[in-house]
Amino acid sequence: MNRQIKLYGERNTGTNYLSKIIELNLNTNQIPGIAPPSVLKLQRILPGNELVRDIFFQFSYKKNLGWKHTSVKPYKNTSNKLNIAILTLTKNPYSWLLSLHRNPYHQYYAQKPSFKDFLQQPWKTVRRDNLNPILKNPIELWNLKNKSYLQLDKEIVLNITSEALINDPETIINEISQHFTINRKSNTFINYQQSTKDHKKNSNYYRDYYLNEKWREIISPEEIAIINKTLDRELMSHYGYTLLSPSFE
Repeated sequence: MNRQIKLYGERNTGTNYLSKIIELNLNTNQIPGIAPPSVLKLQRILPGNELVRDIFFQFSYKKNLGWKHTSVKPYKNTSNKLNIAILTLTKNPYSWLLSLHRNPYHQYYAQKPSFKDFLQQPWKTVRRDNLNPILKNPIELWNLKNKSYLQLDKEIVLNITSEALINDPETIINEISQHFTINRKSNTFINYQQSTKDHKKNSNYYRDYYLNEKWREIISPEEIAIINKTLDRELMSHYGYTLLSPSFE
């Protein structure tokens, strides 16, 4: 019996894309990581912007092991009983913060701040984040989420970066297949070329933007310096990212 896959990764890391190519290429089931339509419908009716989804994940944890964007709990026995393979996705913190600023989700700003101000303002979490209610800034969110992925038993987890996924998705699928002994559907890799969120973008766009680091064109030296003050250096090194110099040297 093939293992079930549970995928964790922050927003804007490529979880939808990875989930899609797993579906196309591997003989496995994926444990849901988002709330079902019935819960989303109820959320629109009841007061409390995020309360309904928070309650859903609180009481369904044993079935789905939490929200896919959560800070992961360091469980072992639960995972083994479910015959589960855990995948985590991590993205370069600089480009990830730019993406988060474009879509800050449940912050509900009266007026969205500039990127510079955004980096220095507290970040309000939701209960399903499994973190403190308020973090000192969104950079801390990157540190805490990605650190949580390293608490998991190495036998049941495979840590993947968004950049590796974009660069060579077939190799990632092969790695998942071999690491967890999950059968391929065929010897031919099937990619998903279109964006799962923006149909105006495709794989070529993402390769150019992220692998060629085009995002550097829209981040200032001052903003880099602000980010660097909070970034966890050990995490950066572990995931293979380089700390940028504010002078772009």
